[in-house]
Amino acid sequence: MDWSSIYPAVVLTVGILGVLLADLLTKGRKPLVPIGMTIACLLGAAAWALLLDTSGTTVLGVLVVDKFAVVFTVFCCVTGAITVFATMRGEAFRRPGGEFLVLLLTAVLGMNMLAMSADLIVLYLAFETISIPSYVLVAMRRADAKSNEAGLKYVLFGAVSSAVMLYGLSMLVGLIGGTSLEALAMAAQTPVTTQPMFVVACVMIFAGFAFKISAVPFHFWAPDVYAGAPSSVAGFLAVASKAAGFAALIRVVGATVTAPLQPLGDALGSLWPQGNVWFGILAIAAVLTMTIGNLAALRQREIKRLLAWSSIAHAGYMLLALAVWSEASLAALLFYMVAYLFMNLAAFLLAGISIRELGTGELSAMRGLGRRHVGLALAFAVVLFSLTGLPPFFGFVAKLQLFYAVFDQGFVWLGVIGLVNGVISLYYYARVIAAMYLQDDDDEKPAKTMKLAVPDAMLCMFLVAPVLVFGVLWWGGLWDWAVVVVRDLPYIVGAGS
Repeated sequence: MDWSSIYPAVVLTVGILGVLLADLLTKGRKPLVPIGMTIACLLGAAAWALLLDTSGTTVLGVLVVDKFAVVFTVFCCVTGAITVFATMRGEAFRRPGGEFLVLLLTAVLGMNMLAMSADLIVLYLAFETISIPSYVLVAMRRADAKSNEAGLKYVLFGAVSSAVMLYGLSMLVGLIGGTSLEALAMAAQTPVTTQPMFVVACVMIFAGFAFKISAVPFHFWAPDVYAGAPSSVAGFLAVASKAAGFAALIRVVGATVTAPLQPLGDALGSLWPQGNVWFGILAIAAVLTMTIGNLAALRQREIKRLLAWSSIAHAGYMLLALAVWSEASLAALLFYMVAYLFMNLAAFLLAGISIRELGTGELSAMRGLGRRHVGLALAFAVVLFSLTGLPPFFGFVAKLQLFYAVFDQGFVWLGVIGLVNGVISLYYYARVIAAMYLQDDDDEKPAKTMKLAVPDAMLCMFLVAPVLVFGVLWWGGLWDWAVVVVRDLPYIVGAGS
């Protein structure tokens, strides 16, 4: 066994202990020391992951190291590092304490394990390693009633979905006679998939995934949690936690990709590939998630709640790629996630800065922002247009690839519903832009001119620049890379591509 395959996880574990020790020794008087250690550990783990042998090395039979695992490890580590910077510049903390950093590192460690999971037990433990620190991160502002309410709701919904998922996993393990994804793939070739209990188990397991990616019907926690949590934490949950959930979902669905649902297979085959039970669940969840997310966002009057419902809708778009299951659609999903990283982190960062400067997240307070701070409003407008999917931004290219893959597989009805939802999203994103540029502040007092600090401007530029660069210039190379990563996955060949 090549132990170097788990060195990124070792780096994160050492970082957790090191930050705890540094915070204890300095007694919080030198907060930049644990902050620097955290960022160094996250970037070090990402760099080490890029050096790993991605030939599909198996560690202890429960973790697999391939290009797919490396990509999501780097993805989550980079998101964690950006979250630390954003926390220092957002509305909640100026300098996060050692406990915040330890919880963040622990969550990223769980995401690393989840992306590499080749065993159902390890997958569940990784889920919990992500969830438990996330509960505390959301509720760390103890004096804030909204934060406390958000943390409580997050725990309750998380506990219910975790219990349902665990019960489903126990049923599935009993049916397939093992806990590994390899055993699941072998069982998919047998009549066990025709049993009603197999369908019930898949539905219950999806409940856990749906909670992690905030998909309907386990999405109710997201708006309150995102609104009550610091903007940086909300962005972290909306991007890194969701990406890790999709990584694990791809592995589980891939292991059962050849399992038809009989005797309904013939009837369902015209709607999704081979009448597969997973594809049916994913198609229904995709339609409900993006539709409910977009319709609910139309009524929001607070920026973080609007972004929360928007993130739910984007989870629906990404579920479309899994529902049609082809090499092109999975590559489009990976491509979309990279775009989503920059767009969503930038959106929550800009929301946090706006709340810090304006004192509130209400959309009415953003009236006239385009005149008070040209740079901040312009960056916000670029990100929102990209989230909508308008050219020439990164979001346009990402949605183009995703919807093309859906139509190319012949699922016109799914593609049309997705396009209609994209049109709906334009309305609520445009409301924010209209408030910044087309509406005047009702306050009789002179408008306060805002000026971003240099660190704020640099962080915004780091996140917003790729939205423009990848949308106009280098997206072709990124697409080729996504295809190479997807082709390295097991069980992809012949799965409807």
